[in-house]
Amino acid sequence: MTEIVDKPRLKRLLESGLCASKNIQEHVRELRTLVKQMDGEDIARRAYVLKAVADPTRIKIVHLLKNRPMCTCEITVALGLTEPNASHHLNLLERNGIVRSEKMGKWVFYRLELSVIRNLADTIVN
Repeated sequence: MTEIVDKPRLKRLLESGLCASKNIQEHVRELRTLVKQMDGEDIARRAYVLKAVADPTRIKIVHLLKNRPMCTCEITVALGLTEPNASHHLNLLERNGIVRSEKMGKWVFYRLELSVIRNLADTIVN
């Protein structure tokens, strides 16, 4: 792995007193240790969840469902989507645990998984 370190900038940071470290190599080791402590699989899972909501249509669906559970036909009408398009977005949201479906007779209603929505910010920072 090629070591890329902007030593002049890092040196200025350390000299500014805004950083507790006094030694560039020590500081670089500390930073790299922080990265090594991250769980790669967990980071990938969190990124996948964020990608699931990183779409304007899916954000609109989440906003609709924060009001109440809705069936696919209501979502298609509200957003002007085709049924296959709406189903695609809803399935992606459901696979990532953001919404939950419940079949009632011939109808499939979707509701937000509020615990997942509440923890979405934690997905980014924890």
